[in-house]
Order: sequence, then structure tokens, then C-alpha cells
Amino acid sequence: MPSPKVTVLMSAFNAEIFLREAIDSVLKQSLEDFEFIIFDDKSTDHTLQILKEYRDARLVIRSNLENQGLTRNLVLGMEMARGKYVARMDADDICLPNRLQSQVDYLEQHPEISVLGSSVMFFDGHGHEIIGSQPECHEAIQCELLFGFTMLHPSVMMRRADLERRGLKYDPHFICSQDHDLWTRASRVLRFANLNQPLLKMREHRAKIGRTKRSKQMMLSDEIRRRQLDELGVIYTDAELAAFNAGAGGVFLQGTVEQLASYDRMVGKIIAANQAKNLFHQPTLERIGAAKLRGLCRMALLQHNPAGRYYWRSQLRALDDMSFRDRLGLMYRSVSL
Repeated sequence: MPSPKVTVLMSAFNAEIFLREAIDSVLKQSLEDFEFIIFDDKSTDHTLQILKEYRDARLVIRSNLENQGLTRNLVLGMEMARGKYVARMDADDICLPNRLQSQVDYLEQHPEISVLGSSVMFFDGHGHEIIGSQPECHEAIQCELLFGFTMLHPSVMMRRADLERRGLKYDPHFICSQDHDLWTRASRVLRFANLNQPLLKMREHRAKIGRTKRSKQMMLSDEIRRRQLDELGVIYTDAELAAFNAGAGGVFLQGTVEQLASYDRMVGKIIAANQAKNLFHQPTLERIGAAKLRGLCRMALLQHNPAGRYYWRSQLRALDDMSFRDRLGLMYRSVSL
């Protein structure tokens, strides 16, 4: 039996509300050469019944006898996968019709890229939609995985042989944030990219993992950031680490001057440490680090918090000003030509 071009990998637990829409969006893809592995993770609703209603030969349904959790299903799913490429998909999201074809075309044309995501369209089912863009180049993606997060999991397609050759697998320790863990490890030895077009609609709702397991997710992502800081050899205080994690986790709305100063010092230490270790592209690291502090200060000012004025005396402002002058110079040279 010939191997399919793509394996689509999904885990479903009590997903009856949105499951049909998610499955149908995959089965109606313009690229038809795929297998679709779906785990029913011991659901207690009608998830398994819905799965059994489908008669498409491309579907591979695995019904777990016990609840395993997303990460363990992904570990087994990657072992089962026969496709040259593996595309992730969640049971509450919607693939746009050209999603698989667009990603396969890009990977076929760019053999140096092993992991490919895309922009997404966030929607709530009530007519509200917003496009979430992601950094496109590998260097920016690596830095964003330190300062926050990118490579949205259900948007990703992976070149399976590249991960296997490097022994890269999902780690069962990370019951959530398993993608953040894998991406940070894989990005050290493989190249990443994002397509600047939305290929997936990510549904916002109360029962999604990012909300129901928010505290656990943040704790594990903090662990992943500490691991990266240790790789760099950064020496930091508890206050600096707490500020850095708060900024990365998007919970810095009521920042104080002391917190912003701690974040400023932490990013400065990261930039200095990377000059010796060269784990990240230095100009990109400096640009993104400065932009992150600017964004936190701007957020504070929008909340009518005067602590946001700290930006104008921060050590990172000089890097931000330099980045702006570089961009302005590039624009001027382009116009002159």
C-alpha cells in the first residue's frame, strides 16, 4: 500500500460540539493524498459515535481504552504516521480548503525547512474574526520561542523524516505546552518557517485547553524558558525571572516600574549572554527584545498605568531606536533608488 503524501494527526476528547466541522474541513481539502489519524481519548460524550459515522477510507480511528492525554496520543500518532509530512489539527478548529496543498507546495520548494506553520484566523463563532500573523523567518521564530510563543500547533506541518533523523519526539512530561517544548529543541537543529497567509481558523471558546489548563500551561512554558536561559548561561534574580515570565505569558497588564526595570535588565542579560553563546541571531534577538519591552510599556500606558513611561529611560530603548533608524534608512535608500 503506497504511503500518503500527508498524515493529518488529531486527538479528540469530548469534542462532539465542533468535531464534525473540524473533520469535514480536512476531508474537503484540495489535496486529497492524505491519511487522517484521529484518537478518541476515552470520551464520555458522543465523540466516538460521530467518528464511527464516517466512511472515508482515509480515516484511521483509534479508540483509547483509557484517557491518555494529548501528548501521549501525539507520540503514538507520530509513530503510526506514514506520510512524508505530518500536519497537526485540533478537534475544534477548521482547515481552510487549500491548507494542506499550500504547505506541501512550500515544503517541496524549500527542502531546507523542516517545520512550517502559518498565520491563522481566530474566531469565536459569533462573527468576530481577527488574523493572527506569525514571524516568517527561522531566526525570528527562535527568538519568539524565548520571549513568548509562536508556531501555533494546529497550523503546523512537519517533515517527518527530519524529526526522526534527529530523534525529536514529543515529551510526555509536557501534558500541555508540548509544542513549545518540541519547537525549542527542534529549532536548534532544524529550520522553521511560517507562511504569511491564514490557512487555519482557530476557534476561541471557554473549553479550549489554553483556558482550562492555563495555569499548568504557563508553568510548563516557564520551565521551557528557564531551560533556554540556562543554555545561554544567564544569571538572573527571582524578580528578573518572574518579570520575564510574566511578560512572556501576557499577564503583565498591571506592571510596576520595578517589574519593567527587572524585565529590562533580564533582556539585557540575555543579549549579552548570546554574544558569547550565539544560540540566537544577535540582531534579531536585540530587535525583538527591545520591541517586547516597548510593547509592555505601551500596554501599561493603554491601561492608564504611568509605569509605562519607564520605556524612555530603559537600556533597551537605544536598541529600539537603532532598529527604527535602520528601517528608516532602508526605506530612504529604497526611495532614492
